[in-house]
Amino acid sequence: MPESGLRRWIRVVGGTLSASQGRNLSSREAEEVFAALLDGEGSDGQVGALFSLIRARGAAADELVGFARAARARLEFPSLPAHSVVVATTRLGKLQSPPIGLASAAAAAASGAKVLVQASGRVEGGGPTLGDLWQDLVGERCSSVGTAEAELRQRGLACWCPTRSDAGWERLLRVEEEVGLRSVPDQVSKLLAPSQAAVLVPSMAGPVLGLAGDALASLGHQRCIILQGVEGSIDPSVAERSRGMLLEDGMKLPLRLQPDDLALSWPHEPHQTHEDRLESARQATARALMGIAPEFHVAQLGAAILLRLSGLFPDFASASVAARDAIESGRASALLYDVPRA
Repeated sequence: MPESGLRRWIRVVGGTLSASQGRNLSSREAEEVFAALLDGEGSDGQVGALFSLIRARGAAADELVGFARAARARLEFPSLPAHSVVVATTRLGKLQSPPIGLASAAAAAASGAKVLVQASGRVEGGGPTLGDLWQDLVGERCSSVGTAEAELRQRGLACWCPTRSDAGWERLLRVEEEVGLRSVPDQVSKLLAPSQAAVLVPSMAGPVLGLAGDALASLGHQRCIILQGVEGSIDPSVAERSRGMLLEDGMKLPLRLQPDDLALSWPHEPHQTHEDRLESARQATARALMGIAPEFHVAQLGAAILLRLSGLFPDFASASVAARDAIESGRASALLYDVPRA
C-alpha cells in the first residue's frame, strides 16, 4: 500500500472534498485494497468507512472482480471432482420463510452430483443460514480443505466455510456485522470458488443481477447460475416465476424459472412453522425430504437447478424428475441425515 495507507483509498472512493468527486476503484486498485485489508491494514473505523462508502456508491463489477482475485489468491479451495457444484450462500439468511437449500443439495447429491455448500453462520438479526442448519443437523462445518474433499468423495455433499481458512477474514466480517449493513465481505464471499467451478450464486432482486453476471464472467466462469431466489436466497419460488442469469460457454442468458412448467407451483411459499427460526428450518427440511409440499416442491426445483449446473442433465425437466425420485425414494434423506456427526 502507498504511504498514506487505507486513508488514500477512502478519499478515492469518497472524494477528497465531496462524494461527487469520488469514484469506483479499478479492478487492479480493488485487488490491492482487498489484499491490504486481509493483511490487517487500517483501523476498524477506516475499514467500516470504506465499506460504507462502497455500499453507498454501489460496488462496480470491476471492484468485485479485484476484491475476489485478492481473496482467491490467499485461499486454498477444495479440489472438485467431476459433476461438482459449489453453492455460494449469504450470511443474512431468510426471515419470512425457512431455508430449504440443504434439502435441495441432498437431493442433487443423491442424484449423482457432488455438492459443496459454502456457508457461514448467521449475522445478528439475520435468519438461519445453511451453515447453521448443517451444524444443527449434521455436524461442524468444514474449515479444513482435506475434510471437505473427503466428504465430497465419500458422500457427494459437504459444507465448507472458506472464511475460516483465512484469518484475515475475521476482522472484515466482524466490522461488517458491527456496521449492520450488507457490504463488500458478503458480496466477495460468494465469489471465492475457482473459475473452473460450476457455481450457484444467490442474488437480491433488482439490477444487481447484471452486476453479478458481469463479475463472474470477468472472473472466467463458464458455467454458473445467478438466482434471484426467495428473499435473496438460493431457494426458487414455487408461487411465482424466479428470475436469474445463466452463464454457459461464454454466453450470458436470461433465466426464467416458472414452477408451473414443472408442475411444482403452489399458492404460497413455505411458512415459518415455529417462532424459533432454526427449529422452523429443521421442520421445513424434514417436510421437504418427506415429500410434503410446498417444501418438497422448493427442494425439487432447487435440486433441479443444481443438477442442471452439474452437467448430469441437459435441461431442468429431466433434472427435476431425477430430484423427485431421489426424494421420494428416501435416498436424499438418508444421505443428509446419515452423515456422521463430527
